Amino acid sequence: MDTRVRSYVVFVVLAAIAVGSSLAYSDPNVDLNLFLASAVFAVLGLAAQAVAHSAKKGTTGSIAFLPFLTGLVLYPSWTNVPLVALAMVIGELRNKKPTIKRVFNVAQYSLSVGSAVWVYRLLGGVSIQLNESFQFFPHVSAVAVFLLLNTFLVATAIGLSTKTSAIDVWLEHGRSAFLYDIAAIPIVYWCALFYTRMGWVGVASGFVGLAGLQQLYMKNRLLGIAYEETLELLVGAVELRDKYTSGHSQRVRKYSQIIASALHLPEKEIKRIGVAALLHDVGKIDSMFEPILQKPGRLTDEERSIMELHPIKSAE
Repeated sequence: MDTRVRSYVVFVVLAAIAVGSSLAYSDPNVDLNLFLASAVFAVLGLAAQAVAHSAKKGTTGSIAFLPFLTGLVLYPSWTNVPLVALAMVIGELRNKKPTIKRVFNVAQYSLSVGSAVWVYRLLGGVSIQLNESFQFFPHVSAVAVFLLLNTFLVATAIGLSTKTSAIDVWLEHGRSAFLYDIAAIPIVYWCALFYTRMGWVGVASGFVGLAGLQQLYMKNRLLGIAYEETLELLVGAVELRDKYTSGHSQRVRKYSQIIASALHLPEKEIKRIGVAALLHDVGKIDSMFEPILQKPGRLTDEERSIMELHPIKSAE
């Protein structure tokens, strides 16, 4: 693995430890009555990880951040950092992945939660168990800091490993997840309020709501997977017609995206170019090309002219 990636992971781990330690140093006391609430939601976060959908090899979708944030507003203490870290460690051990990825996931969640706790406290936020009103600035700021930092840390890791712009990756994710992030602000408050007023019944209600949102995440991601697989099927159909160019479309996509990345085009545009490159030969499916594709030997000028129409068919 790239040395830069390893160094980055070490930096995130040290930053998480520093933030957690600074919180503990500033207020080492633990109120066990308030602590129970954040512990309950840390367990819910672990459960959310356990049922996280596997959308595609190497990627998963999880809403564990919602229970973690709920635990934060229920008890804005340094204890959130080790609770989240422990929940993440247990969750990560369930998945087969490189150790460095597990370490990074645990560290970046811990750093994000710790930073959010600092912001919540600095802006005067107190536990919802002590004040049930919606504390607008502390609450919104803490959730925003967590989400922005969480996504930026991940985008930076992706950028370093793929040698692409972390900012482009971050902005692309931000656009696709913006509505979900906005929804997190009231959801976190409602879950905390349900727990404060109804106890375990509130926890159950909150978990049902979170499970519903998890399904929404899953369906959205699976639609994207289905779209990608449909493109692959189209290309496979072309290669059945023209085995001579087998793998050609995949290579064109790869090199086109490398060039687009070198030109520093936006991530969204790079993806569009990749799709266009992948599909540039699908016009060969048209029956008008079949006799020519199956013909042995060289093409006549007329046949070549016909074949040169295939990009037009692809566009159609």
